[in-house]
Amino acid sequence: MRLDQLVQMINVDFFNINTVIIALITIGLITLMTILTYFLEQRALRLRQRRFTILAHGYEAASLVVSMILLRSICVTIDPENMLSWSYATAQLTVLLFGLYTMRNLAVEIINILMPIFFYGQGMYLGKGAHFVATFIIMTVLLSGTIIYFSRHRSSVMGSQWRYLALQLVYGGTWWFIIWSVHRFNLAYTINVLIIFIVYMWIIRFFVTRISALITKFTQLDQRVNYDELTGVRNRANFDTIKNEVFDAYKKRPNAAVTMAMFDIDHFKKFNDTYGHMTGDAVLKHVATHFETALFKQTTHGQLFRYGGEEFVVIFRGIPAEQARTTITAIRDDLQKETVDFNGQKLRVTVSFGISQLQPSDVTFDDWFNRVDHYLYLSKEAGRNRITVEGTTLVLS
Repeated sequence: MRLDQLVQMINVDFFNINTVIIALITIGLITLMTILTYFLEQRALRLRQRRFTILAHGYEAASLVVSMILLRSICVTIDPENMLSWSYATAQLTVLLFGLYTMRNLAVEIINILMPIFFYGQGMYLGKGAHFVATFIIMTVLLSGTIIYFSRHRSSVMGSQWRYLALQLVYGGTWWFIIWSVHRFNLAYTINVLIIFIVYMWIIRFFVTRISALITKFTQLDQRVNYDELTGVRNRANFDTIKNEVFDAYKKRPNAAVTMAMFDIDHFKKFNDTYGHMTGDAVLKHVATHFETALFKQTTHGQLFRYGGEEFVVIFRGIPAEQARTTITAIRDDLQKETVDFNGQKLRVTVSFGISQLQPSDVTFDDWFNRVDHYLYLSKEAGRNRITVEGTTLVLS
């Protein structure tokens, strides 16, 4: 093929109104995917609930699938006779690879691995025939390995221009062979298309890295505003925000159980006075980490807050008081089995609790909160290391 013919083919395929439309739609889809991913990741970071994180990843994967379906529908509409065109293939690859960059979840990786099979099957369905099956299988395996490698070394790949370039070459090159096995083009032409794809994705990387930096900046700001610097759990400011959400949601759905547990560390002042404030900080971190980790493993959706000093609050959504007591008791029992090892000291830590379920008679949030606080006071008055549930104080071993 002469050079002028090659240039003419590229101009026809990449510089026409249909290609411009597909490119603009691709950019729009990428923008929407970015906004959705940022919103979901921030929400998952705030809630720190495994169930919501899994749901968020499902939504991200669904947005990628929907984007691919929309691209296909648009291409069918504007160019029904050329569904395997390079402009359509480039748009597909761009969306797939962008999703791999920005959506850090297993479902998106699986979609990327399965897409070659779908593409090859689509080619056979459209009458292209099952050509070069061995080439397709080898390239699909290589592409899958590349995706798995990227998922495990994301930061190093995105942080290095040369590794990023290598990823583009392997990802785009394997896809080129997969597409070529169904929709064969002249070798020189496909190499030029691959180069165009790499340049295009390099531009995408420019925006991805800056979007990632912006998201990181907002995440760090969110951490400083909503999370306690010493213990790493949610702080008083975040509690003030969440409490209003919880109370308003309950007023709309009064049949949904919501329970609050408040606890503080028994004789905490003694730790500071006897062993020093560094030891007191170590005790606070130990208790906060223990409860945060244990609540994360539970399916009770408990959210932990450091209310102030040695006082903490847990809000259980959809959980009645008795079930919350069972969860709290199990976590408390495990806490007592552990000791805080600090500067050669093995310190035993106990906590006291007040637990109450939100009631229809609670006109304001303070009605509920004050009742829980009073129950905590009853536990301490009864000798500490106690749990008071709805006014009944339990002596624990």
